[in-house]
Amino acid sequence: MSQISVIIPTYNRGETIKESAKSVLDQTFKDLELIIVDDASSDDTESVVKSIGDERIIYNKLPENKGAAGARNEGVKLAKGKFIAFHDSDDIWIPDKLEKQIAFIETHPEYDMVYGKVRIHSDKGSFEFPNDAVEGDFEGELYPWLLKRNTIDTPTMFIRKDAFEETGGFDGTLRCLEDWEFALRFSKSHKIGFLDEVLLDSYKSEDGVSRNKAAYYETRCKMIAIHKESMISLGIFDEVVMDVFSRAEKSEILPQVQKLLMTYLKT
Repeated sequence: MSQISVIIPTYNRGETIKESAKSVLDQTFKDLELIIVDDASSDDTESVVKSIGDERIIYNKLPENKGAAGARNEGVKLAKGKFIAFHDSDDIWIPDKLEKQIAFIETHPEYDMVYGKVRIHSDKGSFEFPNDAVEGDFEGELYPWLLKRNTIDTPTMFIRKDAFEETGGFDGTLRCLEDWEFALRFSKSHKIGFLDEVLLDSYKSEDGVSRNKAAYYETRCKMIAIHKESMISLGIFDEVVMDVFSRAEKSEILPQVQKLLMTYLKT
């Protein structure tokens, strides 16, 4: 049985999946299994994965598209490792990512998840996140902080499998921000550690879900409604709402977002 189960959800990423998988298989920590969940791709993803020829790979093609959250959950069902790590099919891990994270979590038993920094590359340049411009709590009991802002990128998550299962996995009904929503639920009952190092390079594609403004604001308003009472008790409800409204105003969709939030708050 492998110590770590790495899960890659992929959809029509035949041109990038091989390099992404290689950055997992070439890790300095070798005791792992790599579960590639093909989310009903229509390109050559299957043949590319099968050409890699590593016995640690478990390939599972879904009969219908479930989205990234659903695909990750399917991968966890197959996982046999004590720890779970998530990777994306167009990202590249640094070679000793897993070695650093398992060493950290095994020497910090109070944490059930550890995450780190990501170096993000886009058409606007490259930057690290989180960085010095982000002021907040990066580790410990993060629920109050995560109600306001998310600093945990899915491919940097390294989680005890039993804690992941206790939390209930990712919400497959969400169109985006499923990582933030999961981190919120997880942080309500589990402490999270932070490794202050860049763990991967992330390449943002033009068709990324994060660029879908409608999906972003729909999910954000839903999250505010779900966690409303906690935000009120912590005295941050107005702050969070105004931040969302400010972003919506810059996108010139403030009236629509205001109406959407009121709808969710009434349900």
